[in-house]
Amino acid sequence: MPQRPPLAWLDGEGWIVLIGGGDPGRGDLDEPFGHILNRINLDRPVIVLMAEGSESRATEVLDAYTALGGPGGYAMALQSVEDERLARPDFLDLISEAGLLHLGGEDALRLTRALRRSPALGRIVAAFATLQGLTLVGCAGGARALGAWAGDPARPGPAHHGLDFVHNTLIVPHFTQTEAHPELRTLLRHHPHALGLGLPDRTALALGPRGDVERWGEGEITAVVKMQG
Repeated sequence: MPQRPPLAWLDGEGWIVLIGGGDPGRGDLDEPFGHILNRINLDRPVIVLMAEGSESRATEVLDAYTALGGPGGYAMALQSVEDERLARPDFLDLISEAGLLHLGGEDALRLTRALRRSPALGRIVAAFATLQGLTLVGCAGGARALGAWAGDPARPGPAHHGLDFVHNTLIVPHFTQTEAHPELRTLLRHHPHALGLGLPDRTALALGPRGDVERWGEGEITAVVKMQG
């Protein structure tokens, strides 16, 4: 298990990249996307999976990667937590070929529930853990989903189980304040032993397969080991 205390994440051959948010159509994510493309196998396709919204919005994210020199791929937006496309053999085969999976949108709970109910999550873990080296990018709600717990900003209280690629963490995207941020305080009050991560827009935390930890973008990342008060 790679770790750089207090961070620890799933052992694998790919990178895990957490992005606080931003509009790829306006170029907000050009810097982190550029770093990502420098670290993946460009002979493998990109998959964009959005928690909600239109297929055109998912395609816009894919287009942002290709505009920076990335390969083509497949883009989709979840229609429900039981979206049957996640279990289609052609989609599962695509995961086994991909070099990059981008999880986006705002609804982290929809992402986590949909993936946990499908065989896609097992394929993702295998692709990340093996020499295929699938890189996982979580942006906004996708970043929340990759933590051990995923909070719901619309319903303050205990968080739900996340996908746990980044262990013992609560990830708060669109972070604009200090550790006094009310959502982060609430989540850590319910999960006092977790590491809280606040990620601003246009900013990424990148975790590499050899214990690498890098920050990309213009913002400062907030890490809170234990909330006081």
